[in-house]
Amino acid sequence: MIRNQAVIQVTGWLNDVKSFDWGSAAKVSVDQRKQNAEGQWETVDKTVYDVTFDGAFPDSKQVTVEGRITGINIFEKRDGTTGVSIKVRAESVNAVNTAKEELPF
Repeated sequence: MIRNQAVIQVTGWLNDVKSFDWGSAAKVSVDQRKQNAEGQWETVDKTVYDVTFDGAFPDSKQVTVEGRITGINIFEKRDGTTGVSIKVRAESVNAVNTAKEELPF
């Protein structure tokens, strides 16, 4: 029998890395961007992933995470609105080359 699970791969910005005896935890954020009327790219929202990992996160600003979705966190944002983050148990975490010329915006 195949076990049911939600598998995810996400590439985003690495924030708030913390190390523990059992591994590491961090937030990975993905900007939701669109072009405005003037043709400029702007961030309109962010998706936040709370990632736990048995190993250490790479020393990189941007990472690709592959793993399982384990739930959600509901929290209050600084502006008082409700936010949601997705909990991910990472199987692998890899650094991404973030050379400016490779970014689409």
